[in-house]
Amino acid sequence: ERVQIWLPLLSSVSFLMAKAVKKLFGFGPVATVSIEFNDMDTRRVIDMPAKDDEEVQRVPVFRGEEAISGRIVITPVDGKRFEHTGIKVELIGQIVLSYERVEKQDFTPVVRQLEPAGEVSSERVLEFDFPTVDKQFDSYAGLNAQLRYFVRVTAVRSYASNVVHEQEFWVENDFPEPESNNGIKTEVGIEDFLHIEFEYDRSKYLLNDVVLGKVYFILTRLKIKHMELAVVRRESIG
Repeated sequence: ERVQIWLPLLSSVSFLMAKAVKKLFGFGPVATVSIEFNDMDTRRVIDMPAKDDEEVQRVPVFRGEEAISGRIVITPVDGKRFEHTGIKVELIGQIVLSYERVEKQDFTPVVRQLEPAGEVSSERVLEFDFPTVDKQFDSYAGLNAQLRYFVRVTAVRSYASNVVHEQEFWVENDFPEPESNNGIKTEVGIEDFLHIEFEYDRSKYLLNDVVLGKVYFILTRLKIKHMELAVVRRESIG
């Protein structure tokens, strides 16, 4: 019975000691951070595609030529202040390849310094604005490749972990119609037994377009039980 009495007590003491050590040496979060884009009440939002182990995020949609602006809210945990050597905000485009191993490549990174060294003792609101960042590529979320855009805020700390928060957004660009977009025909079959022709109304499509076409059975000397059509999206990396 003595063991049954002391084990819960030891567990509670260990938990409290671990919590105290984290506070003493600066482990664990010292602040909560949120990034809010401007015009969210009128801007279109979408559910960003996610993998099986990720939650679906609702993100705002921007055009490539649009400015990215908003505000950052930093709130210390438990009302306690923390020191930093500077607060910066970045707008980053990133290509993520995860075919064999995860590889990340940043492009068009832009950095803005928001505050010099100091401390945050209460809720701090900081404005940011990226007026002329070229976002020429569309966002993409595939099985083995992603092209993502996000805003990252970092409060740099000398002797503890930095305070970092990221907020993604989606980019869609308007591209001109291709000068030539004629229909195409393909043929499949078995010589002297089966000849089928596929006709597509055009050769280039957007990812959300409807594919229209016709199937012609030119020669059928085989018994056909059923036929299925499928649209296959294939990713090419390299």
